[in-house]
Amino acid sequence: MRYHVDEIEDQIIATLEADTTNFSGVTVDTLAGQISAQMFFDPELMQGAKRLLPFALVSYQGRRSEKALDRDSSGRTWIHTLTFRFFVGAKSLRKTEEAARNCYDMLAALWDDLTAKVPLTSPQQLTQYTALSGTALSAGAVLISPLYEAGSADEEVVINMPAIVIYRADFNLKIIA
Repeated sequence: MRYHVDEIEDQIIATLEADTTNFSGVTVDTLAGQISAQMFFDPELMQGAKRLLPFALVSYQGRRSEKALDRDSSGRTWIHTLTFRFFVGAKSLRKTEEAARNCYDMLAALWDDLTAKVPLTSPQQLTQYTALSGTALSAGAVLISPLYEAGSADEEVVINMPAIVIYRADFNLKIIA
């Protein structure tokens, strides 16, 4: 593997943190795992999630690979589609609708901040796109696409309870490895 997922995550987080209009006062961090409605059956997990609110958490979901036959007859070059899942959560002491609308704003900001952006590389690849913020990726990563929505059910509600709402959104990035 000629890329480092942690470096890409760091650039995504730096980009969201730089958006002080939409993510000011929001916990932006990585998440190992998932957020689901099952959390409500474990009070400790739920209390941990409540303390983070409002949040935007990024979770690497793995990769799908396809052999790049048109690029490498030896079969050693692969195109990897990396998927990053974002969880945005908000709360309202008044009503669920207000928390949901706060999530809508964060989802729109995710779209604006990440869609058609590429990780920063040195030298910069895919110069027609704006780079994410942060430190350039280590040598060896070859980008072939910017971040884009994953398609299908790439955005959906995870938890919709009185005062707490959590949505998820998926974005993909293609890299040659």
